[in-house]
Amino acid sequence: MRQPFRVLPFLALSLAAAPAVAGSARPLVAVIDSGVARTAELTASLVAEYDLGSDAPRPLFQPTYDHGTMVATILLREAEHQVDIVSLRIDDPAGCPPGSSPPCQDSPYRVADAIRKAGDLGVSAINMSLHLSDHPAIVDAARDVARTGVIFVLAAGNQGLDHPGNLAIAKATYPNSVIVGAVDGSGHPWSGTNRPDQDPRGYIYSWQPGVDVATVGANGLPTTGTGTSLAAPVETARLLKASALKSLAPLSMNPPL
Repeated sequence: MRQPFRVLPFLALSLAAAPAVAGSARPLVAVIDSGVARTAELTASLVAEYDLGSDAPRPLFQPTYDHGTMVATILLREAEHQVDIVSLRIDDPAGCPPGSSPPCQDSPYRVADAIRKAGDLGVSAINMSLHLSDHPAIVDAARDVARTGVIFVLAAGNQGLDHPGNLAIAKATYPNSVIVGAVDGSGHPWSGTNRPDQDPRGYIYSWQPGVDVATVGANGLPTTGTGTSLAAPVETARLLKASALKSLAPLSMNPPL
C-alpha cells in the first residue's frame, strides 16, 4: 500500500521565472537532464523548461534524447501525479562521445548554472540522473542550494564499481542528499550499479528499482529502461512523500540480499 502523499514546504517561486507554477500547492522538482518532451502524460505537470546546455536557442520540450523524458515520467508516476516538474536541459548540442550515454555535458559551469537556476526557482528537490564530475563549481553550487533546504537525488552511476559516483556533491550537501543504486524486480542489486563503499561516511545511499522500469520515450510511446538513472526518480518521489529528509529513519548502507 502506498503512503499518503505529503507535500514538502518550498520557497516562493519567482513570478517572472516560472509563472505557470506560482501558487501551486504541489512540490516542484527540477529534472536536470537531457530535456523533457511534453508528452500526453507529462503535459499537466511539466511547467517549464530552461535550456542551459546550448548558447544557440533550441526548441523547448523537443529533446534529442529520450533520457530526460523517461526520468520525468517515472518521477511523475511514483509521485502519483502530485508534483510539478521543471526541466533544466544540460545536454551538449554536439551529442555524446562514443561509449557515453546521455545526458552528456563537458562544461561543469553549465551544470553548476542549472543547479543554481533550480535553487532560484524554489524547487523542493533536484533529480540529477547523470554522472557528474567533482569540479568545484558544481560542488559549490550544490552546497549553496542545499543550504536552502533543497533535496538532491543523485544517480550512483552504472560502471559496476564498489563505490558510487557523485560523492563530492553528496558529501557537500549531506544530509540533504541521497545517492541511489538500482535493484532488479527481485530486490537484488543490478550488476551495473555502483555500490556504496564498504564503510560509507558522510553520505546516504539508497536502493530503488532500476531494471526494466516501465516509462515512455520522447515520442510518448511506452518503453523500458535500466540503470541508476531510472532508480533515482523513484527515490525522489519517496522523499517527497516522506515530507522532509530530516523525518526519515536512517537508511541502510548495506546492499540488499
